Amino acid sequence: MKTITLALSFLLLVTTAAHAQEESLNFEYGSTLYRNSRPSDPPGGEVLQERLKPFYHGVASGDPLADRVIIWTRVTPETYDGEPIEVTWVVARDTELKQSVKTGSFTTTAERDYTVKIDVTGLAAGTTYYYGFTALGANSLTGRTKTTPTAANVDQLKFGVVSCSNYQAGYFNAYGHLAARNDLDAVLHLGDYIYETANPGVATDSIINERPVDPAIEVVNLFEYRARYSTYRLDTQLMHVHQQHPLIAVWDDHEYANNSYTDGAAGHQPNREGDWQARKAAARQAYIEWLPIRDPQGGSIYRRLSYGNLVDLFMLDTRIEAREMQIENVLDPALQAADRTLLGAPQKTWLKDQLRQSTARWKLIGQQVMFSPFNIGWAGVAIDRTYSQTESMFLDTWAGYPAERNEMIDFLEDNDIEDVVILTGSFHSSVAYEVTKTPTLISFISLPGFDSIPRYRASPSYDPATAAGAVAVEFLTPSITSANFDETVGKGPAEQLSAQINQPLIPTPGVNLGNPNPHMKYVDLLSHGYFLLDVGPQRVQADYYYSNILEAGAPERFDVGLTNQHGTHQLGRAAAPAAPKRVQDRPAPADPPRMSTEVRSPSGLRLLSVYPNPVTDRLYVQYGLQSAGDTRLRVLDAAGRQIGTPRTERQSAGLYTYDLYVRALPAGVYFLEITGAGGRVVQAFVR
Repeated sequence: MKTITLALSFLLLVTTAAHAQEESLNFEYGSTLYRNSRPSDPPGGEVLQERLKPFYHGVASGDPLADRVIIWTRVTPETYDGEPIEVTWVVARDTELKQSVKTGSFTTTAERDYTVKIDVTGLAAGTTYYYGFTALGANSLTGRTKTTPTAANVDQLKFGVVSCSNYQAGYFNAYGHLAARNDLDAVLHLGDYIYETANPGVATDSIINERPVDPAIEVVNLFEYRARYSTYRLDTQLMHVHQQHPLIAVWDDHEYANNSYTDGAAGHQPNREGDWQARKAAARQAYIEWLPIRDPQGGSIYRRLSYGNLVDLFMLDTRIEAREMQIENVLDPALQAADRTLLGAPQKTWLKDQLRQSTARWKLIGQQVMFSPFNIGWAGVAIDRTYSQTESMFLDTWAGYPAERNEMIDFLEDNDIEDVVILTGSFHSSVAYEVTKTPTLISFISLPGFDSIPRYRASPSYDPATAAGAVAVEFLTPSITSANFDETVGKGPAEQLSAQINQPLIPTPGVNLGNPNPHMKYVDLLSHGYFLLDVGPQRVQADYYYSNILEAGAPERFDVGLTNQHGTHQLGRAAAPAAPKRVQDRPAPADPPRMSTEVRSPSGLRLLSVYPNPVTDRLYVQYGLQSAGDTRLRVLDAAGRQIGTPRTERQSAGLYTYDLYVRALPAGVYFLEITGAGGRVVQAFVR
């Protein structure tokens, strides 16, 4: 493909016919204009941190192995002229990047949204490194990362475990608190890193107004997914956690569409949003571009990461890999089909083989949706629903694939696979289970005013007092910000549900309906945050931390520490949070290294993305304003003549995304000019 520069040189020699056709152009800024203001985070700061130019989105690392790790950044070009950008990188043992151990260069282009991803090999095991990038005469932030250990005497590991970060729903305080820690081996992200919708579902109006997403639509195509990641990655607290810790991530549904499965999604309507496979490919591409994940072989992201003889970590894809369409009725006989799957045969075979062959003390399984049985049908009377209607609301979990869940439980038991810890996201709540196939027996009785009420009786295959009959434990991490039960049904009902969900139900004196969830040893349906998983040879401990998402930079509080001892499947309570590691790593610096020849020219207007270029139908543009003012957008032909009517509007500081229809323009080179907020950009594009 010819570059825009070459095309422009040619077309400046000829006379364009666009001006003569100005009145007949079907070219509008406003009909489907996606515009959005994203104030700075924290409020009062810069929308785009000019000290980071051109690396506005920071740095990241991920998928550490014993001898390698992924390092990542994105370069924001001065102009989107199709020219590649050369980026150099360095990995060192010190924060000043003087004790370098690996260096190299990488050429990034518009085809990958100017992202940079390097799989740095030849590193030492169990070692903390620092890294950085240089491009366009400036340095990036310095990042901190860590390879996995190989020693046979690893005595302590710490992981942050997170999921479900909805930008509109609140501040990412949990990310900031994790970034401040200096003894984490990695942060595990179990999915819903972004949300594809523009509707937060449930959130406080003040937060929605302060943290709207960009573009303010449900994203469908490649540009829109990229722009959504761009908005998230400009958040300062998310930027900091990426800078300070390697990330090990898997996607869930909202990186694609709500309640996705391999061939579609409940949140995807082909008549409005086009072909599902095209949307899925766009979502996958943006995720791989913007996350520090090793490029998947064959498209699959399930994988194993080993930490010496202490931990084997298995990251699964229970969402896109092979999941069959959800069944939304618990009474549907098809729900019980023996071959119904959310793993798919290849992934399931791989997981079984890996678990069977593992010699690590602890087998950690990171995955998206709740594995353990969740008996909730009894609560239907409070919301005027039947037992089956209430149970049917939770079939996007493993409950919607019961035969496969039972198969995996039987596999663990039959093969005497011990010390399995399941780490789960998606549920927006904190829950801890002793994993068992049948925690209760369920029958139905009649009470005055009710025809059919569930009664929960003790299971002969599980003893909640001793955990006999359990095969593993499961920890669910709360959401970073996404709506939990109190934000969905109200604080009062959520508190009542939390209090009753794993206790004997006594609706009237003398009537005991039993405990619906005796295997649920901890629950918090109202708080946002994360848990730290501290792993030692004799026990694992999940420490839950919460913070207020409606206040930027709010402090965190420790709530509970839950333990599982080696060789048991029983959960207990810790007296205090797990002790910090004896060795604390030095944090990466807050500011990028300055170059002696570096000259920064702050601008009130920055172009962040132009796509596609050349363009046939629609041109997508994303830019950021540092301050409020009148902004004008207009299109010029190759001779500098204005096409159509300029668009002028008052805009506040923030990010803006425009969708420009250019189908009516004759083939040629044009210029999009944006002026305002103390800046001006002119971007050539080819139609």
